[in-house]
Amino acid sequence: MDIESVIKQINQIGEDTKDKFAPFQVLKTFKSGRSEAGVFMVEYGSANRVGILKVTKSNEGKVFKNAYELASKNNMQKYIAKLLSSYKIQGKNKATLYVNLYDLAGDDIYNSETFLDKVLNEDELKDNIVSAITKFLFTWNKEHVKKNMSPMDIIKNELSYRYMDSKYIQAFESIGVDKSIKWISLDGTDILLPNPYYYFNNDNVWNNLKVICLTSYAHGDFQGDNIILTENKPVIIDFCDLLEDCNVFHDLRYLESITLGDCLEIDKESDRELWSKVCESSSGGITEIELPTGKGMSLLRRLINKLRENVKLIVCDSRNSLYDPSFHLAGTACGLINLRKYTSVNKKKAAFIYTAFNLKNFLKDEAVNMYDPKLNSCMVFNWKNQNLGNDLVVLEPTT
Repeated sequence: MDIESVIKQINQIGEDTKDKFAPFQVLKTFKSGRSEAGVFMVEYGSANRVGILKVTKSNEGKVFKNAYELASKNNMQKYIAKLLSSYKIQGKNKATLYVNLYDLAGDDIYNSETFLDKVLNEDELKDNIVSAITKFLFTWNKEHVKKNMSPMDIIKNELSYRYMDSKYIQAFESIGVDKSIKWISLDGTDILLPNPYYYFNNDNVWNNLKVICLTSYAHGDFQGDNIILTENKPVIIDFCDLLEDCNVFHDLRYLESITLGDCLEIDKESDRELWSKVCESSSGGITEIELPTGKGMSLLRRLINKLRENVKLIVCDSRNSLYDPSFHLAGTACGLINLRKYTSVNKKKAAFIYTAFNLKNFLKDEAVNMYDPKLNSCMVFNWKNQNLGNDLVVLEPTT
């Protein structure tokens, strides 16, 4: 991200249009690095006010008003940073970028950090801040609507424009997974996982199955660099990917999955083995999980459980399993989004495994009861041993 070029362009726009926000000066750069996006704390205008500048490929101005009005109806607008201005500029390779300026008001704003910065630095997050994040997720978008939906429709609503686009298809091709293969065996283990590419390739797989799903608006890109942590509360930015009629668990599961991907290494065989264990654990229970110990896990073990505490706003009783299937589908959808988003093949494989474990728990749920692995359509997936290629399971003929 060439922030000097960005500042130069928006300062020139501000000068030409005589807007009240220019000139801009960068005070602090937050960690990001995903695609061409960047998040910065800036001083702006002649009064040197402080704000957040987000550089992205999407124009939030089109949807921000809808999100802010809905949050206001639920008295949750204080958690959404006000969008002050949006600039259209040219990035690398003449790609169109939007620079969104958000108000950052309150006390001690110079010590603000993103959720991503805090986690990557392994800084402890205050319990009240984490609780406020998930309370926001399940409160700003009320009223939730209960629907009976097919798994395919739930996934399509969560993936939105990403479903079956060329980038989605290329992601599976890059990791050597074919849509005709039904089951995946992780190399060196006896773990059998369903292939998401098979299950979400056509409707006929599901035999008219429908599950209960609470739907609502979702932020759509609820990741660590879109959550600014001030001294007293989280402040949410960037509603560019706002989703309508979406699975209510989507944003929570996306924050979990992208945070795991940001924090955990997968370069060594021991790292990849830990990743598989984390995926198996995090795709299981709704309100309580037991993440394994290992490198980089101390903060995550506490954080993920804390994020799930406010699931009780939806699941009123821990014995109530009504929404278990849609919870697992949200994890499946978020894994697919990460599989499509990551550029590294190894990261794509990691996202695929996360997706498959969540789909496995969906299929095993009593309301679905479709987990029935067969080796006659099974592929060995090279994950632990990176020197091996994917290969079909060869069944020996019976004599």
